[in-house]
Amino acid sequence: MRISCSPGFPGRMIGSIYLRPTEPNPRSQITAHVDPELIVIPYSIDPDFGSKFDTMKIMKGTYQEEFHESYDVEFTIDVDQKGYITQFEHTFTLERYLDLIRTQSYRVIQTNWRGQSFHVMTYGYMKEVLSPNNVILRCTDAEDVFIVAELVPFRADGVVEQPNHRYLQFHALISARDDLYPMDYICQPDFDLNLD
Repeated sequence: MRISCSPGFPGRMIGSIYLRPTEPNPRSQITAHVDPELIVIPYSIDPDFGSKFDTMKIMKGTYQEEFHESYDVEFTIDVDQKGYITQFEHTFTLERYLDLIRTQSYRVIQTNWRGQSFHVMTYGYMKEVLSPNNVILRCTDAEDVFIVAELVPFRADGVVEQPNHRYLQFHALISARDDLYPMDYICQPDFDLNLD
């Protein structure tokens, strides 16, 4: 899975996570900052992991129906014609990006949830992914792909600017659609760091 990171704003990086297959960037600078042996996206099987989502609130509408109603986004979250997420962008510090890679926090867990088999793809530390403050949004009414996110007030430089205006922080994707999110691509690490 390609997860890019490049300069965005002073002190912040902008990154994109490509959930659909794309060509890797052979010029990434990641191995200059992270031990190559740590550059992996671990895959594990934990049938009970899905039960940890049972305490989270499931929003009434789909991701697109709730957009601008319950939350906004920092940057774009691209979807296909049916409403399935293909890519999302966000900002973070360079150290967070590197630490998420070093701690192998980008991971895939095969589990069961709601009587069905799913793959959970995490995009943050496990304590963020499993926070009881998170909400779950379905991508479509088929209920075969879900987003795990936290809705937080808009902040600028750590200061809450808009306390009643919530922004979505994307922490995980729960998917039963390996045709849309193929595991051979998702589990292939392509950490595309460009500091130029």
